[in-house]
Amino acid sequence: MIDRTTLGCFALLLFSTAPVQGQEPRLLSAFFGLDDALPARANLLCAQAEGKDGLPVVLSHTVEPEEIQPEDFRIVTRSGAEQTPLCATLRPASDPGEHRTVLLIGEFGNASDDPPAKARVVGDVTSDGTSGDPVNFRGAEIAVTPLESGPSMVLAEVVSEVPPGGRGSLCPEGTLQTLRVTWNGGVRRPGGEEVGDAERKLYRVTVEGAAGSSEDIPPAALAELGDNDNNHFLCLDTAARALSVAFPGGHLVDPNQDLNEQTEVPVTGSGTP
Repeated sequence: MIDRTTLGCFALLLFSTAPVQGQEPRLLSAFFGLDDALPARANLLCAQAEGKDGLPVVLSHTVEPEEIQPEDFRIVTRSGAEQTPLCATLRPASDPGEHRTVLLIGEFGNASDDPPAKARVVGDVTSDGTSGDPVNFRGAEIAVTPLESGPSMVLAEVVSEVPPGGRGSLCPEGTLQTLRVTWNGGVRRPGGEEVGDAERKLYRVTVEGAAGSSEDIPPAALAELGDNDNNHFLCLDTAARALSVAFPGGHLVDPNQDLNEQTEVPVTGSGTP
């Protein structure tokens, strides 16, 4: 059964780093989230989306929403057939700083006999310049993560400032450091509930200690919840440099009800809000 977060449960697989000035534009992931299974409420994102495939791709740099057009993307199936998306949208990951997960909706092959194999950018999709000079993603491509694979956390970055206006919850007052983590598929508890304190305790952030030592700590709070996307804020009560974030396998599910894999990613420098 598809839970109410289906629309938001899409995004990243590769163990990757956040964009830095001068970094080549690339696709970080493409995730086959649902096969012929988007619910009727997906029509709010894309007309005629019900019953279609959902396949998010994640870009190395954030982009302007106006830059995203369905004809800029192609999905290539295992047999070599090329499919143009019906729609491409940055929703639901549309808060400031999240404009890198593009949800593609359409018919992209069948998981059983001709699944999507590659995602390509064939048009001019340019970054918004927040990570240095604007770059163009034309020509970037990546293998598609299969439908049966569970979600993984693939990006963790320090957020230097969280501006108002986002749909998700915020870290509590007194938070000393905020990390944004992105999963390759939206994640919830098995059964459909939003993550909470139990999952906060499962996250482990490795922070730098004195004389080259390190310490693993849980975040003091979780935020960026309630907006059905693929991002979480880890709210830390320390200003010590965060080195990596880990989460154990088998506790969360994606829209296809696949359990998450054990996952760990490095923390990159200050992210743009």
